[in-house]
Amino acid sequence: MQCPSCKRGSLRPGRLEHDLPGYSCSSCSGFLLSLSPYVDWAAKQKFQAQPQLAPFELVVRDNRAALRCPKCSRLMIKHRISAEATHGLDYCYGCDEAWLDGGEWAWLKSKGLQASITAISTDTWQHRVRQEYGEHLREERVKERVGEAWPEVQRVKQWLDAQPQRADILNYLNRE
Repeated sequence: MQCPSCKRGSLRPGRLEHDLPGYSCSSCSGFLLSLSPYVDWAAKQKFQAQPQLAPFELVVRDNRAALRCPKCSRLMIKHRISAEATHGLDYCYGCDEAWLDGGEWAWLKSKGLQASITAISTDTWQHRVRQEYGEHLREERVKERVGEAWPEVQRVKQWLDAQPQRADILNYLNRE
């Protein structure tokens, strides 16, 4: 099978972990993971907190183009992993496969998400990611508009969030 990402390498049998098989790209280090064995693997794991890896080890090379499943040639669906992550996991729902670009497995492990690959594609997960990303964008717009006052805005927000009469205070401020 040809790599769906770099299109240069071929996929060879490999392992993400000693007991987690799949297919590894000989060129870009991407990995095709069959979700059925992955679910069995994840159920058997007793995950411990992973130490934070050094930044150079967490380089993720995400392919922005739509990928075709190397098994059935259908377009794979990309799902964002988190609001702050600029990369996502690609899924083929026809073959029940996931594509991890080079570095994504290490990134998932560093975030404690190695057991969440199947959950990432759910509506609930994706809804939460969209909400968090929307909040991030709103915060960035306010930060840009208020400029140097941003640290003070954050301080006032923290103070306001701690007030039992928060709604009354906001109502008063909004009338001005």
